[in-house]
Amino acid sequence: MAEHNLDAHLFINGRWEEGNTGPQPNIDPATGAAVGVVTLADADQVQAALAAASRAFPVWSALTGQARGAILKKASLLLAERIEEVAHGLLLESGKTRADAVGELRRTIETLAWNGEEAGRISGKVHQGVVPGSTRLSLPTPLGVVVAITPWNFPAVLVGRKLGAALAAGCTVVLKASEFTPYSARAIVQTLADAGLPEGVVNLVFGDPAAVSRQLLASPEVKAVSFTGSTQVGKQLAALAAPNLIRPIFELGGHAPVIVWSDADVEKVVQLTAPAKFGSAGQSCVAPTRYLAHPAVHDALVKALVAKARTYTLGHGRDEGTTLGSVAHGGRVAAFLQLVEDAVAKGAVLETGGKRVDRPGFFVEPTVLSAVSRDADILVEEPFGPVATVQSVESVDEAVALANATPYSFAAYVFTDSLRVRDELVRRLNASNIGINQTAPSLPDVALGGLGNSGYGYEGGTEGVLAYMQLRLVSQSAL
Repeated sequence: MAEHNLDAHLFINGRWEEGNTGPQPNIDPATGAAVGVVTLADADQVQAALAAASRAFPVWSALTGQARGAILKKASLLLAERIEEVAHGLLLESGKTRADAVGELRRTIETLAWNGEEAGRISGKVHQGVVPGSTRLSLPTPLGVVVAITPWNFPAVLVGRKLGAALAAGCTVVLKASEFTPYSARAIVQTLADAGLPEGVVNLVFGDPAAVSRQLLASPEVKAVSFTGSTQVGKQLAALAAPNLIRPIFELGGHAPVIVWSDADVEKVVQLTAPAKFGSAGQSCVAPTRYLAHPAVHDALVKALVAKARTYTLGHGRDEGTTLGSVAHGGRVAAFLQLVEDAVAKGAVLETGGKRVDRPGFFVEPTVLSAVSRDADILVEEPFGPVATVQSVESVDEAVALANATPYSFAAYVFTDSLRVRDELVRRLNASNIGINQTAPSLPDVALGGLGNSGYGYEGGTEGVLAYMQLRLVSQSAL
């Protein structure tokens, strides 16, 4: 496929414009070369985006849910028509393989379509009154202007998830997308505009993350903020949102344990978890990372993971045969190497990988570590890379203690056919997304949210749309 323009600018009040702060390169992490530019907003342009969203809110929120949903469903169809073009741009700026890029866009298409359907299903409830002849109405009402802040690791589906739910609810949005993957956001916003989205309903800005976030969350017009990213940044955004009591919807860090019990089929465990572990180079908050294996299967699991890790072909996503792409940028390489080196220094066995690949771009080898010491940083810090650790656990109590030993409480995975073990682990694990004998993807039709340092609020399902609405209680009687 021929190269195409990956430049990305601001979208304010229905028009594209260059950011006044100037350009920065859009880097292909698989080569280290620029594939376009992204231009950054100044404070006046951020304010213009807020003003546009505020002006558009009365008109957009007054439309019926079916009318809003029709635009989302049309955008879904348009994105499906453009999937090859958009996938090519996504893989160029993100380092993903073609399979990962296409898979992400299919989830984005599904997300926009589902929220388009849900827009027409959201309705109030009628309750009996407390005195004869009276009724009480629970009426879902759009909150207002929403700030959505999205990361680089899934730059299409996370934009689609946040925009889909907020627009279905009747809110307008200022989207602050990642400067590392600006084209993906540009493509989705353009698709919505082409589907007939009125001007001002969605506004896209890029810029200095800290400065733009401070300005957006200082606005009294903003009623909710949706953010996916690190726990550290999430806490900073929560502090910025607090003075105006802006409703937070946060999906933050994760460090998912994988408990592999004595009766598990090790080959099947690796077959099922490897795509989630090594897909998108392991840069996912629900990626299985800390394998906790019963002694009966520990050695076989290590062997199977090592064998799987060595099957990957590293390369550019556009190259035939590539099965593992790059990490996002040089900072991810440095963090990955530091965690691996710390683990080995504290006694871990480097079973395979553990090094930067000697080629252009930001590539690290798929890595497996065994006998990892409990004081190793990699067991506490989210590695966000293609690395798996394996530890031996003698009992359910030990498995639970190690699984719950991080500050994160997002995803966890359990492999066993023992109902007793399964039920006890589900009851005791600090995790909001648990997969039993399978992975646990977040899909648009069911609510999912983090616990503790993994966030709060919900995305997906009816609850994900209601997150951008207020349930007003109207009690009425005849005079």
